[in-house]
Amino acid sequence: MTKKIKLTTWLLVLVILIVVSAIINLNTGEMSIKPNESMNLLMGQGTYTQSMVIFDFRMPRIAITILVGFALAIAGNVLQSTTQNPMADTSFLGINSGAGIAVMLFIALVKNQDANLFLLPTMALIGALISTVIVFAFSYKKETGITANRMLLTGVALSGLYSSIMVLLTIKLSPQNYQFVMNWLAGSIWGTSWEFILMLLPWFVICLIFIFSKMRVLDTFNLGDEVAQSLGVNLKRERIILIAAAVILAGVSVSISGGIGFIGLITPNLARRVIGFKHSHQLILSGALGSFLLLLADTVGKMISTTTEIPVGVLVAIIGAPYFVYILIKSNK
Repeated sequence: MTKKIKLTTWLLVLVILIVVSAIINLNTGEMSIKPNESMNLLMGQGTYTQSMVIFDFRMPRIAITILVGFALAIAGNVLQSTTQNPMADTSFLGINSGAGIAVMLFIALVKNQDANLFLLPTMALIGALISTVIVFAFSYKKETGITANRMLLTGVALSGLYSSIMVLLTIKLSPQNYQFVMNWLAGSIWGTSWEFILMLLPWFVICLIFIFSKMRVLDTFNLGDEVAQSLGVNLKRERIILIAAAVILAGVSVSISGGIGFIGLITPNLARRVIGFKHSHQLILSGALGSFLLLLADTVGKMISTTTEIPVGVLVAIIGAPYFVYILIKSNK
């Protein structure tokens, strides 16, 4: 009962913080709109320009930010649980880099990106999946299945390789496309329309329902491989399908948000510290933390500069990099 009350309290606080951040975000930008003007718009009043800015640009961006933060946090949680490594994250497994190189290839080879705008997320997802298949292939052993350490090392190596290839591909890009790619890689939320939400929402729903249905299986990973096998869990199969679900969730997310890292690294670790290792509590709390952290970063970025967009990935990295070092030092001890 204590855990449930504690979880409820944390979720209530986070929901309030998300709502406050969303209100501030809604009224911040190059075109200043006061809170009372936003309320008038919600009641059917206000100018056409204000209505377009709020309903066609800012509201879908806020919704996408909340969804992406939630999804990346859940994906990171699953990766850390299945690999039993607190430093596992989409950015360290080659998922972000795989999506990034697919985006660069698409922009470099397809001349009319405007006509194929909705193909871009699909290409990013395909790139993330292909990259993960390569990581699986190099980290899989017949006797033990996927080895966590080999998977992380392979992901880091592939990320380095992809980064080198992306540098070479920049030669093929026009200045305008180069700027878009650099913003994407830095983690700039670009898919800011309701169409993107409708297109990607089914992926989110299917993957999240599947992952939440596997909470008990995820709990067994905390007990160690030998204990999990003694309880009748098929570790090879469960590890592969859970990681695949996490990759799809992360791939869909980064396809519209750019290469945002550290959300999946920070939030599961924070959730475990305050709520424990039970996934029925841990998953939902880390997801809420991910939504708040990403929305906060986007809001702070808009408040710092209303004319030039600061990629949210940069602001998240400012928080995430020191925390990664902290986890590394703690794990070494």
